Amino acid sequence: MSLRDIASPKKKPRERYTRQLTAKQVRAMKKRGYDAERELVHMLRDVGYDAIRVPVSAPSKEPLPDVFAIKDDAILSIEVKAQERYAYYKRDQVQKLFEFLEIHKIYPRRYAVLAAKFKYKGWWFDVATKLGDYMIKIDQGMTWNELLSKIS
Repeated sequence: MSLRDIASPKKKPRERYTRQLTAKQVRAMKKRGYDAERELVHMLRDVGYDAIRVPVSAPSKEPLPDVFAIKDDAILSIEVKAQERYAYYKRDQVQKLFEFLEIHKIYPRRYAVLAAKFKYKGWWFDVATKLGDYMIKIDQGMTWNELLSKIS
C-alpha cells in the first residue's frame, strides 16, 4: 500500500440500479417495437417510399437499420424506438445507420433518421448529421410533416 492510497482511499463504486423484467414484460416491449416499425413502414409507403422493415432479432455487428426506405434519389436508414417518455440512441446505433448509408453511395441524398413513437403521444423524429448519442423527448424534434419536408 502506498502513501497515496492511505491519504485518499478509493471509494467503492456506486452500484447501478437495473430493473428486472419478467418474460412477459420483455415480450411486450419487443412487440411494441415491432408494431412501431411496421406502422412506420406503412406511413412511408403511404407517401410514396418503397420501405421495408429489417428483422434483426438480436444486436449484431452488421450495419442494418430497423427500417430503410427509398424514393427517387433518396435513401433513409431509420432506427426506431417505442418508448413512454424519451428515446435514447447510443452512438453505435447511429454509427450503424451511417455505415449502412455509406454502402449505398449510389443515392445522392442519404439520411440517417431517428424515429421515436411515444405511447399515447405519437411520433417524433430527428435526422442524425454526425456521429454521437442522441435523445428525443416528447414534443422535441420534428413531426412527421417536418421530417417529410426536410428529406424531400
